[in-house]
Amino acid sequence: MNPERGAGERNPHQQTLLRKILVFPLGMIYRLWTLTIRMRYSDQKDLKEMQNWDGPVVITLWHNRLFLAGEWVLRFRKKRGCYGLISGSRDGAWLQIFYGWVGVRAIRGSRNRRGTQAVREMVKVLREGHDVGITPDGSRGPCYEAKSGALAVAKLAKIPILLLSFEYSSCIRLKSWDRFVLPYPFSLVRVTTRILYHDQLFAERNLDEATQFVESELNRITID
Repeated sequence: MNPERGAGERNPHQQTLLRKILVFPLGMIYRLWTLTIRMRYSDQKDLKEMQNWDGPVVITLWHNRLFLAGEWVLRFRKKRGCYGLISGSRDGAWLQIFYGWVGVRAIRGSRNRRGTQAVREMVKVLREGHDVGITPDGSRGPCYEAKSGALAVAKLAKIPILLLSFEYSSCIRLKSWDRFVLPYPFSLVRVTTRILYHDQLFAERNLDEATQFVESELNRITID
């Protein structure tokens, strides 16, 4: 193996001062935009269930719902602290700065870059009492098809998975692989969450079966 190529696969692209300067105005716009959004739980039982669980969770949502994930964390899980799995690619370095604006700290990795190390880091921060956020359809899809990474982390750490989805009163859908959703400023967003406890999820399911179950349940609460 070429040593330089191997090092590039192991190490994520890093933040730079130039990137931080360029992202600054976008971060300001993003914060002002998300602050105008009205978030309401579709069912207060979901909110109470989440509030009554006194421990960390693996927050699991589809990639096209990511825009409001950080704002949801700020409003409903701020005291816990949250780490997000962000790609080790150059694009991921930009996202790391961007999500830093809402207090989501980054764990860098993907199937191609630092995958095993990223799993270890996520398990570690979960055991320290922090939440971890993962999109199970990954950074490239297919859309609404779950991969087993989030489940593997939850299984290793013996931590519940919290399914998260947003329903929008008005929004824009980008022409991306996942039809990424941007809610209009001042719009109403309905929140749905559901906790899948470790024993409940893995009692009679292997990793692949649990992944399929999470996929079906996340699709069930996702309204397009």
